[in-house]
Amino acid sequence: MQAPEAPAPKTFTVAEANALLPTAIPLIKQLQGLQTSIVQTNQQLDELVAKLAAGNGYPLTTIKDRIRELTQHQLQLVEAFQSALQSLEELGCQLKDLQEGLVDFYGIQHGELVLLCWKLGEDRIRFWHTLEDGFSGRQPLE
Repeated sequence: MQAPEAPAPKTFTVAEANALLPTAIPLIKQLQGLQTSIVQTNQQLDELVAKLAAGNGYPLTTIKDRIRELTQHQLQLVEAFQSALQSLEELGCQLKDLQEGLVDFYGIQHGELVLLCWKLGEDRIRFWHTLEDGFSGRQPLE
């Protein structure tokens, strides 16, 4: 018995994908900010754990309380990140590179399923690439 085929992805025209950008851009920027905060919180936790492990007269209860606070904060950041990512995906965006703000949308080019490629800072979608080629295979829209 064969596994059922996955449903075809929702495809967008270039105009439809471009119309989603004003909603996608704030989500991408939010994700970038949350990622930065998550990394910073990890660094703070690492420093506190190192102090805890070293002993050296650091007040243990204060360090443990701060670790609890940061851990709770970290969980909130991760939940917010997951929520924003889900919102982006529900728009039909595929996040490819958060640091670059690179997203793709499924589209049709020359009768084939392709990815319409957009990067934060570009004013509109100007490129596409095959499913296999990725960013390096970007081709200008006609």
